[in-house]
Amino acid sequence: MDSPLTQVIFFSLCYLLGSIPSGLLVANLFKVRDLRSHGSGNIGATNVARVIGFLPAVFVFLLDAGKGVLAVYGARSTDVWAAMRYIGDSPVDNPAIQLAAGLFAVLGHCYSPWLKFQGGKGVSTCFGVMAVISPFSALAGGIGFGTVFLRTRISSLSSLTGLAIASVMHLVLNPVSGYLLIGAAMLFVIILRHAANIDALLENREKSFH
Repeated sequence: MDSPLTQVIFFSLCYLLGSIPSGLLVANLFKVRDLRSHGSGNIGATNVARVIGFLPAVFVFLLDAGKGVLAVYGARSTDVWAAMRYIGDSPVDNPAIQLAAGLFAVLGHCYSPWLKFQGGKGVSTCFGVMAVISPFSALAGGIGFGTVFLRTRISSLSSLTGLAIASVMHLVLNPVSGYLLIGAAMLFVIILRHAANIDALLENREKSFH
């Protein structure tokens, strides 16, 4: 199969993987028919914790992060590219392909075709991507999230802080390359999804988690 076409198909599969609405599926298991009509209306782990409880929220976080992990590992797998009849040298060592796979998983999570192109905020899936591509950056971001959340109990502020710390750490640990523009696009999508939260933070009306 022609290599560009194979990449298009692969990235489409990453998008569809990311589009699986984990929060809604887990909420249904707990007889919450539509998570979007409860709490903050978001389908992510924070709202699951608010509406259902901590352990289901952890499960949703792992599922959403897992989508990012699987996308990147798929890009790294020679078996995946062989199964898709990729022509030419396998792109398994190409960081741009790996990061693009993660980007499409995040896009699927944020703009799911199953939810009329609505979705979550993308933080958990992005964390999964970072956990594979730059584990120490993901760890630093996770610590940043936990520290801010324990002090403020505001999920959006904690997520944005953790994201900023992870991004800076990645830049410190890795040489600046053109493929980082893909990472910048991922950050832009997540920040865009947090636009209402950022406005609420600036106006001091963002609700804390109880």
